[in-house]
Amino acid sequence: ASALDKYCWDGKWYIYATKDNGEPIGSKENKYGKIFLNSQTWAIISKIAPDGKIPSMLKSVEKYLYRDCGSILLYPAYHEVDEGIGYITRYAPGSRENGGVYTHAATWAVWMECLLGRKEKAWELYKKICPAYSGLNPDLYQAEPYVTPGNIDGPDSSTYGRAGWTWYTGSAAWLYKVSTAWLLGVRPIYEGLIVQPCLPDGWDGFKMKRFFRNASYEICVKRGQKKSGEVSIVVDGKDTSNPVIPAFNDNKVHKVEITI
Repeated sequence: ASALDKYCWDGKWYIYATKDNGEPIGSKENKYGKIFLNSQTWAIISKIAPDGKIPSMLKSVEKYLYRDCGSILLYPAYHEVDEGIGYITRYAPGSRENGGVYTHAATWAVWMECLLGRKEKAWELYKKICPAYSGLNPDLYQAEPYVTPGNIDGPDSSTYGRAGWTWYTGSAAWLYKVSTAWLLGVRPIYEGLIVQPCLPDGWDGFKMKRFFRNASYEICVKRGQKKSGEVSIVVDGKDTSNPVIPAFNDNKVHKVEITI
């Protein structure tokens, strides 16, 4: 953490990498690829970023990387091939890893926002990469609205907002993971299931059926008259102060009621 803080902080965000000759990639010194998304999101996910650097980093991410079609991978796109970086600079500007919305990385931005408790921003970013929402503008999106694309063209592309590489299972898995485990907040840990929703203000709650370790859980989350941060959990009709729902492993159905 101290080495990253010393050598990778670029003043307002984290650099992405260095070339073999030591030149930075993802730095304000660069003509193209000044800022990369993954360096910022994973600084939060990995808990590396000091609290004092987070506001500046988030401001930079919002300014350069959060776009109408989702979170782009880098900005600005490369318009020249850079042998020291490699194949991403060979894609057309705004396409795939060269300044496009690469869905894997865009889901990690949603994850980051959930970790920071910025629920409205997390939901906003999710909607921008959710095929069901993007498909409402088919002339722009030009992809199936029922499968997750690998990428969406970024602002440096002449087809900005067009999706491609659909039926990409890795992207679909990550979108599902972030949707259920971080927005809805139902995720497995070693001890059992933990439920920590990150819901936008307009949601009253949700219901989910979750199979986990040879048991089924019917989970109902609803808003109540709780103070911020307070949560009540009832498992099979019994109140519990334990935030972790145990793994019953009994091939039975268990009802879980959570008030936030």
